[in-house]
Amino acid sequence: MSDIVELIIVSHSAKIAEGIQDLMKEMAPAVPIHLASGLEDGSIGTDVTRILEAIEAVDKEALILSDIGSATMNAELAVDMYEGDKTIQFYDGPIVESAFVASVSSGNGMDVAQIVEQLKMA
Repeated sequence: MSDIVELIIVSHSAKIAEGIQDLMKEMAPAVPIHLASGLEDGSIGTDVTRILEAIEAVDKEALILSDIGSATMNAELAVDMYEGDKTIQFYDGPIVESAFVASVSSGNGMDVAQIVEQLKMA
């Protein structure tokens, strides 16, 4: 098992999430980033089932970041619905900036609680 905090990006647009993932790979290449963005048919939207699938793909602990509106609502709902033993937290902040702080902090060995504190100070 890895001790690194993984990220889950929840966006209405798969293209936005992929762009964030590409950017963060440059900043912190060791940090796994899962995407739960767009709908299964490729259209714009979010789906709590896809977020739960991303949570299942996480090794140990993860931070969920979302863009706007129902993405945030579905991310919070997924955290509430999750019944496993992984540490999953949601942070509501600007998605690109938050992904940057979180991925760099995770790459530097911070746990999810420490990363959330970093995000609150950003």
